[in-house]
Amino acid sequence: MDTITKVNQLSFSQGLNSEPTFTIKLTNSKFDSLAGSELFSKVESWVSANVMMNNKEVPVLIVDMENVEFIDSLGLQKLLASLRLMQSQNSNLFLCSQQPSVPLYSRLQESISYLQFFLV
Repeated sequence: MDTITKVNQLSFSQGLNSEPTFTIKLTNSKFDSLAGSELFSKVESWVSANVMMNNKEVPVLIVDMENVEFIDSLGLQKLLASLRLMQSQNSNLFLCSQQPSVPLYSRLQESISYLQFFLV
């Protein structure tokens, strides 16, 4: 099960200006429409919970893609919807630990300048 956990602030502090940062570690090797919908649902819940708690800022989310071996276009759509939702709250969503063997990642990095990748 994918969970949201707090990140060690030192590991990403330079790139994120010491903002509160949490990570979602994806456990499924396939990131398709179903997995993308689950991620989007988690992000929606994350944003709603922070808004309900009257947090002034929604903490940044990092999606750990280490276990993902396949991503399809429907999964990508949900990933981008999650990014837009976070950005609508003046926050951000980053990807880390993506596998170079997943063909869509290289095309993503070339074509989507606003989706930030961390190579960890």
